[in-house]
Amino acid sequence: MKSLSTINRRFFIKGTGVAALVGTATLTGCAEQVGSEPQQIDNETITPYEKVNFDAGYNRVGTNSVKFDMIKMFNPDNQLDVGMGIADMDFRTLPQVTSALKKRLETENWGYELPPLDYSKNIVAWNKRRYDADVPQGNILNSVGVLDGVLSTLKAFGKDGDRVLLLTPNYSSFFATIHQANMYEAESEMIRNDDGRYVVDWDDFEAQISTGIKLYILCNPQNPTGNCWTADELRRMGDICNAHDCLVIADEIHCDFVTNGNKYVAYASLGDKYAQNSISYKSTSKSFNLASHRTGYMFSHNRSYIDKVLKGGHQRLLLNIMGMIASNEALKHGDDYIDEQNLYLTENAKYVEKFCADRIPIIKYQVQEGTYLAWLDCRELSEKLDVETKASELNIYNKANNVTATDFFGVTSIKTYTGGSYLKKWMLDNARIDINPGENYGKGGDGFMRMNLATNRATLLKAMENIEIAINNI
Repeated sequence: MKSLSTINRRFFIKGTGVAALVGTATLTGCAEQVGSEPQQIDNETITPYEKVNFDAGYNRVGTNSVKFDMIKMFNPDNQLDVGMGIADMDFRTLPQVTSALKKRLETENWGYELPPLDYSKNIVAWNKRRYDADVPQGNILNSVGVLDGVLSTLKAFGKDGDRVLLLTPNYSSFFATIHQANMYEAESEMIRNDDGRYVVDWDDFEAQISTGIKLYILCNPQNPTGNCWTADELRRMGDICNAHDCLVIADEIHCDFVTNGNKYVAYASLGDKYAQNSISYKSTSKSFNLASHRTGYMFSHNRSYIDKVLKGGHQRLLLNIMGMIASNEALKHGDDYIDEQNLYLTENAKYVEKFCADRIPIIKYQVQEGTYLAWLDCRELSEKLDVETKASELNIYNKANNVTATDFFGVTSIKTYTGGSYLKKWMLDNARIDINPGENYGKGGDGFMRMNLATNRATLLKAMENIEIAINNI
């Protein structure tokens, strides 16, 4: 069995994700003015909603961004026109968030500070208002992003060497988080239908859990395949898990992103028997592009589960105050912003689908049900480029000539390629865009690429035209 430290480095090099790198007590530029007079809510005067112009985008080059500046740092000889790898957005955030943070900066003292006193109340209200989902206010815990909460749960409920079930392709950083808990992933590969939708291989799913797996990480909506799991699908997962005493760890960070009238169903809303054997994880970081604030939350309807996580050492009562202020403002004032953003992102997805069909049919894509991530079928392109042979040839050359690369941790080694990482390199070299290879997401990902669509239309057009030119020049 390979050492966990070796596996951790391997998965980072594969592109596991920056999110995996980066105490909990119970918690009791382009804007158009819309509306006229300030409104009064709970004795608090708020500014009318300012309509964000998503078409304006937001230039993040030179802001120390991972999506643009880090990619350029690791590829200094390449021109990068569009970063479309890491899952964050190129839009101006909700104006009320920026205003609240500016106001806090006027207080020139940074001593210990309580979270906004209505924060947990606004978490409850958002979930009820948006999804008719009940969140027990007394059972909410802070977390430094979703992965922090997942890691604490794995450590509290599992033991070294345990296997954790994932439906794959699945979020790449789960692999690293599982390894950080000194555990191993078990992958149940999904089946891709002719219409591009992924479905669970139920026989395999139950067979794997019946071997004694006690921890299942649910991604809802699913990253990168975009599934908005239906209530029936979720109940079937839950029934199998409950029958085998397997905890459902429900990452629902993408819940605010749905396309084409699809619906997100909160796992814990399915009924008491599902709520009692699950812990859910959410954050405003995806929905309002607040990832750098490192602020999320987790909850369970089962108080004993919360107590077990706390007993395991999860202590995050006081997170970064700016992150909690930002999240609180988003939850209070972000409904219209999210609705308009979803409409814009849906149109982005439809645009890419039509572009692929009309102009680069060698790449197949159907609009996903949820998330802002396009799961591109590049298997035909990979075959045309003969990526496996090209990767092998590069590996032989790099070893013979001592061509090295230094990773994020400062470790230098011979630069190696897989078929997927060669396709990523080809996209950067020839189309000047950065997107993620599907192999990073586990079984079923080979030959696919994950492209982030959360940018303005002009930038998206630039990226697609760059890909078209690169393909036409093969």
